[in-house]
Formats: sequence, C-alpha cells, structure tokens
Amino acid sequence: MTTHAAIHRAQSGREHHWDAIRALLMLLGIPYHVAMAYRAGQTWIMNSGEGAAVFTWLAQAIHAFRMPAFFIIAGYFAALLLGRRTPGPWLKGRLVRLGVPFAATILTLNPLLNLLCELSNFSWMAALRSWDHESSTSGGYWVRHLWFLIVLVYFSAAAALFCRVLPRLSAATLPARIDGLLARKLIWTIMGTALLVGLWEGAAIEWFYIKGLNTNLIQQILRIDQTIEFLPYFLIGCVIARAPALKDALYRFSPAVALFAVAALALDLALRDALWPPYGRFLDTLAAIGLTQLLIATIKRIGDRPSPAVQEMVRASFVIYLFHLPIIAGLVLAGKGLALPLGLKAGLVMALTLALSYGIWCLVRRSPLLLFLFDGTRAPPAAPPPLGARRPLPRKRLETGQSLDSGARARHRRAFAIGPAPR
Repeated sequence: MTTHAAIHRAQSGREHHWDAIRALLMLLGIPYHVAMAYRAGQTWIMNSGEGAAVFTWLAQAIHAFRMPAFFIIAGYFAALLLGRRTPGPWLKGRLVRLGVPFAATILTLNPLLNLLCELSNFSWMAALRSWDHESSTSGGYWVRHLWFLIVLVYFSAAAALFCRVLPRLSAATLPARIDGLLARKLIWTIMGTALLVGLWEGAAIEWFYIKGLNTNLIQQILRIDQTIEFLPYFLIGCVIARAPALKDALYRFSPAVALFAVAALALDLALRDALWPPYGRFLDTLAAIGLTQLLIATIKRIGDRPSPAVQEMVRASFVIYLFHLPIIAGLVLAGKGLALPLGLKAGLVMALTLALSYGIWCLVRRSPLLLFLFDGTRAPPAAPPPLGARRPLPRKRLETGQSLDSGARARHRRAFAIGPAPR
C-alpha cells in the first residue's frame, strides 16, 4: 500500500454527506420497525393484530440495505478517524460513546419495551409472567435493537488493534493502480464485490447454524452471527476511506449500477421467502451493495453542504434510535383499539414516533447527565463571555437599613466597569 495526498485532503474537511447518510440510516429504523409491526400474517416481538402485504415489502426493502450500508459507513469513519488519531484514545472514546448508552438503555428502556410487547400479546397477568420468564432466561430479550452496538465495539477494537500493531495502516491506502482500476470499472467492482460478499453471507452464516452456535450466549448475547454477517461491509467501508479514486467513482450516479440494484431488489422481494436461506442471503447481498452505491451517490449530490437542519438530525439520530422502539411499541399497543385505515394508522405511528423521540432528544441534550447516559457525549463547556463584556456588579454588603445614594451608586458602577467610562 502507498500513501496518497488525497486522503489527507479528505481528512482536512468535513464530508457532510457521510454524516447525513449515517443519520438517515438510523432514522430509517422508524419506518422499518413500524412496517415490521404491520406485516401481513407474520409474527414479531409486538402483535398489532392487523397487517398488509405492502408493509411486508416495505420492511424487506429497507432491511435489504439499511444495516449493510450502516456498517459500510461505520467502517469508512473508523478508517478515516484512525488516520487522524492514535488507536488507544480513539478506542477509549468509542467504548464510552457506544458502551454507556448501551448499558443505560438496557437497564431503563428495554424492560419497558419488552413489557409493552408482552401486553400486545397477553393479558396483564400473563404478560407479567412472560416478561419475568424471558427476562431471566433470554439474552436477546435484553439486547433487542441494541445488537449493532455490540458488533460495532468488536469492529472498533479490531481496527484499533491492527493500527496499533501495524502503525503503517493508519495512513495506508490502496495502490494508485488498483484504486484507479476499481474506479474505472465501477459496475464490475460493484458486481464482483456483491458476488464475493454474497457467497460469504450464504456460506458462513449457514455454517454458524449447522454447527449449532445459535445459543443464548453466542448468538443472543455476543451476537457472533451478526458479527460474521456484517464484517465484510465494515471492511468495504475501510477500503473506501483509503481509496480516493474509488470513492470519487461511488459519488457518481451509474445507470448500470442502478439497474443492477433495482433488479436485485426486485428478485429479493419476489423470491426471498421461497428460497433456501443461504440463497436468500445471497440475494440480500446483491441488493445491499447496489442500493448502497445509489444511496451514496444520491446523498452526495443533495447533501454535501452544511445544513443546520441536517446537522441537528445528525446530532439527534442516536438518541432517536434508542428511544424509538419503545415508543413504537406503545403506539402500536394503543392503536389496536382504533378503527382507522391501516395505511393512515401506520403513517400516524411513524410521524408520532419521530416527533416524540425528537422531543426526548431535546430534553436529553439539556441535561449533562442524560446526554452522557443516552448519547455517550458530554456537553461542551460554556463559551467565555466576549472580550469587553460588562461583568455583573457585585453587591456591596450593607448594614441593615443602609442604602447607597445615587452618587455612590454611580461611583460604584464606574469602579467595576470594564472599558472606558461613557462620556
């Protein structure tokens, strides 16, 4: 590998579109989980009592690319930041940023989420019995939608370790010749990558199940199956961060890649449930790789500029994600008794979930403690007063019944004024 000046130029400025993509993928958890609750004839952690095929397709379409794209973005940022920072402090920051919200959410939000899910299936007493049993026997019951934080910790630790053991990796990029070839032959790069990763997804995860590793500890708590599943995507993101020409090519819309992505998604939607699981995972991968390139090119075109609204959603997206699923569970449970068209009901659940979870973010960011617990960040220190600003006048201690006359007050103000006295 060689070092390119281009990567250092990329590191020097803010790439707003990558932030926007990451936030969008987090926020897509809302329509995805609402669609999961309203799928036709399929059970999930919560029971809405109704469903439609359109929500089955919507959930499957979002699922096909959302988390693969998320881990590509995560790999990209990991490689980018490890080129700027030393591995140890970077990893320490990641452990705090991911680990503290993980622990706080497991202890506070997920028990409530699980109880609401039980109430969507059982009466109060039966729900409490099921909640108590599952809480004491199932690791996945506690983890729920936080599994990706466990996997991110694994990948972050591995990336930091490699850069610590092999310091040259921190600034290394693909050789210019290989980078240029991959960029010029983008459609073949996309298709070849999708083919190789698809074979991995089909074979490696099936091996995991054949070996009987889908146990409470290995699968539900340690999430090794999802580590196997998303490792290739994280590595793809690392490569993109260290391949300037390929990254530039990914920013451009490609009709060939678009056709490939749409065709793969159509096949996935039509055939996924009827296929042997390894074949289904292979189709998922084809759609994921193609759709991720489309997403990158689209957001690069429309989102590569500073935007206060986008930056606000970037800051809010993590907290929104942590809180959105308990809110969805509560709204789905409340909506079981409402006689509304299903499309309208699902739309209202999505809108209310976004509004309520954003409102929670507005409360969280006002509290240093809540910000640390649910966002893993600390509030920035208060800005110092501008130079030349007047300080508050100290109150002179007076004996009871004493007061300052007007002349004394004027002399007192001049004595403590900052800057020249007014003429």
